[in-house]
Amino acid sequence: MDSLVKVFIMIAIGATIGGVTNYLAIKMLFRPHHPKYIGKMRIPFTPGLIPKRRDELATSLGKTVVKHLLTPEGMRKRLLDEQVGGHITSYVQGEVRTMLRSDKTIRSLIEPLYPDAETRVLTEADTKLRQELRLVLTDVKTRKLYEILGEDGMDRIRGIIPEIVDALLVKSEEYFYSVEGEAQLRHMVDSFVQRRLGFIAGFIQNLNFVEMIRPEMINILRGSSTRSGMAEMITREFERFSERSIDTLLDDRLEERLIDGVTTEVVSRLPVGELLDRTVHSYTRDIEDRVVDELVPAGVRLVITRFTDQMETVMDRLKIDQIVQEQVSSLDTSYLEEIVLSISKREFRAITWLGALLGGMIGLIQGLIAII
Repeated sequence: MDSLVKVFIMIAIGATIGGVTNYLAIKMLFRPHHPKYIGKMRIPFTPGLIPKRRDELATSLGKTVVKHLLTPEGMRKRLLDEQVGGHITSYVQGEVRTMLRSDKTIRSLIEPLYPDAETRVLTEADTKLRQELRLVLTDVKTRKLYEILGEDGMDRIRGIIPEIVDALLVKSEEYFYSVEGEAQLRHMVDSFVQRRLGFIAGFIQNLNFVEMIRPEMINILRGSSTRSGMAEMITREFERFSERSIDTLLDDRLEERLIDGVTTEVVSRLPVGELLDRTVHSYTRDIEDRVVDELVPAGVRLVITRFTDQMETVMDRLKIDQIVQEQVSSLDTSYLEEIVLSISKREFRAITWLGALLGGMIGLIQGLIAII
């Protein structure tokens, strides 16, 4: 009977030692969180294993995640999955449709990013147009007038010269019959008579030379030879004038006035304010279905394809292992302990009981040996 009691005592002692030992070993994985000292001497096994080697754990966990969990091939396979692609496409379609149907004005959308947009756009347009006009004029001034007009332009001007001559002749005839023209003609005749006839002019001063000369002048103006002569003269002068380069026709002042005039006229006609005050939907109403149903799916596929093709580079630049390492290192030790225990609580309890079982078996063997 004493032997049997001794065996049970040995079993109890072995089980207790085994269970407590495993329990303490599990606790020492996390505790104490900080090193403990007696005087200046650090107590062995403090802090616990995980707090002591947390940095190494974080580094190892980061490498493990990148090497075995978040691999480029796994991410690529997941993104190329039809179901995932469908979810992404549906989400983007919904967001794009909402954006395209927005009643917000273009001005309200870009104002936070580009304040005073209308003034800045018009100012930029003014500056850019002036620059372009100066460049154009710099090139134009090196060319001759006939090069600018071209053969069609030259022919067109030659064609309207007879019309110009006819208009000049008609206006000349009207002028000679006007009060001003008659006075000018009378002055010319009187001056001529005084210079050429001298004292004889006094004998003929009662003659109306104007009425005698004017009909003849009108006949000359109406003559075909006058018309053709003037047309030939103007054509000849035009041909000679067209050989001149543009820079001989423009000085700096005229050039600036030309640039200012064109720029002011063009910029003042730009409907920038009207365009900015229109709603997004007013621009997208007619293309909404095509954008959402055709362009968005195609765009999503293109982005996913391009992204997955560069997956290795993207993940390498993201430095996921460093992210994991930094996040694990930043965790409080007690919180890290709580996470591990919440995941492995049953396993740790089983290890504790296994220690007790093994200790009990060892106590049984020792007890039997002692009896023998």
